Amino acid sequence: MAADLAERGFGALARRHLLARGISRDQVGGWLRRGLLHPRYPGTYAWGRAELGTQGELAAALLYAGDGAALGSLTALWWQGLLGRRPALIHVDAPGKKRSHTDIAIRHPRRIERHVHRGLPVVSLPDALLAASRHLTRDSLRLVLARAEFKRLLSLQELEGALGRGRTGTRGLRAAIDAHMPQLARCENGLERSFVLLCEAERIEIPEPNVRIGRYRPDMFWRHARLVVELDGDAAHSTPAQLTADRERQAWLESRGLGVLRFRRLEVKCERGRVAAEVRGALAARAGLAS
Repeated sequence: MAADLAERGFGALARRHLLARGISRDQVGGWLRRGLLHPRYPGTYAWGRAELGTQGELAAALLYAGDGAALGSLTALWWQGLLGRRPALIHVDAPGKKRSHTDIAIRHPRRIERHVHRGLPVVSLPDALLAASRHLTRDSLRLVLARAEFKRLLSLQELEGALGRGRTGTRGLRAAIDAHMPQLARCENGLERSFVLLCEAERIEIPEPNVRIGRYRPDMFWRHARLVVELDGDAAHSTPAQLTADRERQAWLESRGLGVLRFRRLEVKCERGRVAAEVRGALAARAGLAS
């Protein structure tokens, strides 16, 4: 019975659930002494071994927070693939008055709207975004919104409807909505996002990231000007084989009548004005060719 409960909880168990299933306190104590149960949080255990996988760690936090709890804030966003890094704390929304503990940050909102994602309960995306907005910069919020829209997890209209006067996080979230940039969701790394934000800051038309052209997907593409920008990160564009592949790719694109510019990470980071000037000049020249 305990093993079945642990399997459903990804290896995590709550003492209250064991007792509710008719397992006595003496049995629980015996399992602890034999090493079948390993304390995780007060009243919460790992079954069989002390280590839990990612799902088990999150499940243990939810079990500690109490029945009706759900992953919230940054953790809910990360668990749904909208944040790149796992938060340092496990954020949980829960009814009752359970206090935060070690690596668990617990909130007690008046209402908790839950749904299941990859086996674990999470709060609604609007609620997660509102709670997370105080932890994220405007551009980070914009990236989350772009990813959520791209994955069809949320529409901006739905999010607008969830905002309201007096709701904590509304101001920051509304600022991110007002500056919404769907192209961020198509960027595959930080360098690409930095370039798109550079274009925005320099008032250059936002390119389309990673659009397939024949056998390739150039990093940035302005369709009307038939201009491509390739962004060379430090790791993937340094070996002889990689440099040969870059030259072959550029030659193929140019043979199809496309203009190609290349910038390295350091140029995008430290020479923004020059990069912007080169892109503007190329766009103007290509537009003249097109007309």
